[in-house]
Amino acid sequence: MLAARSTTLHDVVVEELPDPIAGPGEVVCRVLACGVCGSDVSDAYVARKLPAVLGHEVVGEVLHASAGVTQVAVGDRVVIHHHAPCGACRRCRRGHETLCDQFRSTAIHPGGFAEQVRVEAPLVPELLALGDLDPLAGTFVEPLGCVLRALDRARLTAGESLLVVGAGSNGLLAIAAAQARGAEPVWIREPREERHRLAEAWGAAAHTDEPVDVAFVTTAQPAAIAAAADALGPGGTLCLYATTKPGAALGLDAEQLFRREITVLTSWSAGPGDMRAALDLIAGGRIDALALVTHRVGLGETARALGLQRRGEAIKAVVLP
Repeated sequence: MLAARSTTLHDVVVEELPDPIAGPGEVVCRVLACGVCGSDVSDAYVARKLPAVLGHEVVGEVLHASAGVTQVAVGDRVVIHHHAPCGACRRCRRGHETLCDQFRSTAIHPGGFAEQVRVEAPLVPELLALGDLDPLAGTFVEPLGCVLRALDRARLTAGESLLVVGAGSNGLLAIAAAQARGAEPVWIREPREERHRLAEAWGAAAHTDEPVDVAFVTTAQPAAIAAAADALGPGGTLCLYATTKPGAALGLDAEQLFRREITVLTSWSAGPGDMRAALDLIAGGRIDALALVTHRVGLGETARALGLQRRGEAIKAVVLP
């Protein structure tokens, strides 16, 4: 099979690899589509993985299932999650599934930018039936699951206001997800005019100086993070969604955080329940994920897809092996 391996932060080679073989409790899937995530073009996040076949927003068709696998059968089209928690450890019991040791150690092999992937045994029970949903829409289940988990951690509820900072695909998903749970109003801050207009088309209003209950920040820029904190009303919550560089200073005023009882939290990845909730929203037509796809490329153009996402020229690029 062919796979697109990132050798440096900006270089990708398409190489021939042996077809994966399903071990005990595992399955092998043909990749139908794989979205490019912001983390795939985050230098700080990717550098420690290289060289690697990236890609984790994956939809596939089951090609092989080892003996004893009953959750799926050959021919099933599925959304694949690249991590699975144990569900029993202290971290899982406290609601921190994405910090579970098993969650952090599980993976798909070699990665989603390939013709086939091997799905480890702990991940097989978490495969979600795609049904009649377009595979491209299915690639948004994982990023939307991450957004839903972040909004849950921020405890955003109906009637509360949300400020979204950044109108990339995750910011737009946050706008749609917040509206689906009855948040009101939903505001946007986005310096690029075309993306700002897109966020408004998705139902967000331009933010001026209104105090907000929750700020959802999709950029790692310290100035944007500090400005979002300043926009919070007393008792507000600052949710940091983007990965920052190691040692990066946020520039937050600790005295103001204390005096206004501001909660600062982060959110990383998505658990099984988040994935199921995301699929329900997309399959039920409450979030039009396909509208976010701006570029579709073949496996041989994976480097181009990563470049488009890195430069902000794509809202969402999807690789179709």
